[in-house]
Amino acid sequence: MSLQKAKPGHILIVDDIIDNLHMLMDMLEVQGHQVRIAMSGQEALEAIKKQKPDLILLDIQMPGMDGYEVCERVKADKSTTDIPVIFLSALTETSDIVKGFEVGGVDYVSKPFQFREVLARVESQLAVSQQRQEIEELRERDRQQFEALADIKERFIRSAFHDLKNPLSAIIMYNQTMRTSPPQSEEEIIEATYSIEGLAQKMHNIVTGILDLAQVQVGNLPLTDTPIQPILEHVIQSNKIQAQQKNINLMLEVPDEEIVLKVNEHYFERVFDNLVSDAIKYTPAGGDVRLMMHVGDGCVEIMVEDNGLGIPEKDLPNLFEAFYRVKKTSHRNENGSGLGLSIVAAIVAEHGGRIDVESAEGEGSRFIVTMPC
Repeated sequence: MSLQKAKPGHILIVDDIIDNLHMLMDMLEVQGHQVRIAMSGQEALEAIKKQKPDLILLDIQMPGMDGYEVCERVKADKSTTDIPVIFLSALTETSDIVKGFEVGGVDYVSKPFQFREVLARVESQLAVSQQRQEIEELRERDRQQFEALADIKERFIRSAFHDLKNPLSAIIMYNQTMRTSPPQSEEEIIEATYSIEGLAQKMHNIVTGILDLAQVQVGNLPLTDTPIQPILEHVIQSNKIQAQQKNINLMLEVPDEEIVLKVNEHYFERVFDNLVSDAIKYTPAGGDVRLMMHVGDGCVEIMVEDNGLGIPEKDLPNLFEAFYRVKKTSHRNENGSGLGLSIVAAIVAEHGGRIDVESAEGEGSRFIVTMPC
């Protein structure tokens, strides 16, 4: 594996000779590295405890605590054991060099220093350390993604028992009834097929919602600078027919100046399409639904407000959980999988935003998405 060029690092130089410290410091700072110095082993340990460096250049022969003991203490501490240590010394005996590696050193530079050699060894060890850190970060991200998928799998299994079992059982029942007692008229056939189609669509919505939630939770969405007004205008246009069918007044209020945010256009539009669609669904005929955007201090607030059924206070803490549905009969009469708001919350979080809800039963709801400018 070839090493990529190292990024500038934070380097601690430990030597009891001031000229050596200044020489190495000047050389490394020219290359963009942040450098600190220590003139004894104890001073070095205190400096490391105060701020962990990316690399240590460590002289062996120092009064009091020598470099070998400093390295042993660094490697014995779990919080610092991964810091690479390059020994600096005029000692050239093989036994001295071997001892340096035995106590945990990763490289060895002989005095007097050759600038190009020192720089090459520093760059090499920083590159190795940085790549190791990147690998650990990837492993941690993979672990988090695995845990997210495992959680989604567990929820899917629970949903299969509850949300998928009932419509599947109904489809089987319809099929058995049609086979044992065939419909006597075209109207009966049409009614049965519509019922089966509706049940199948409900199952399809649940499975699609689970897959969408998994994609958002485990994948990094590509974000680009995007004008927001056209997205909100498209949301209003997409929900206009649904609103007209219920005689609901659907309104858009946005600033005149163009607002640009770093978002994934497809998923960001889906947030407000879902919120507006739900607002229309849970608002009685003749009501109002507003989609509004305001620019605040360092943030943009986009709100969906209605004067519909509202949400009981006891349901608000669980509203964004997957598969959760408000327990009121008036809400459960509307079709839904219980996944919509959990997907909305996951998308908003992936964009670095926050979603809040204000609601009172019988008075309506307001969902507020806050995005950093």
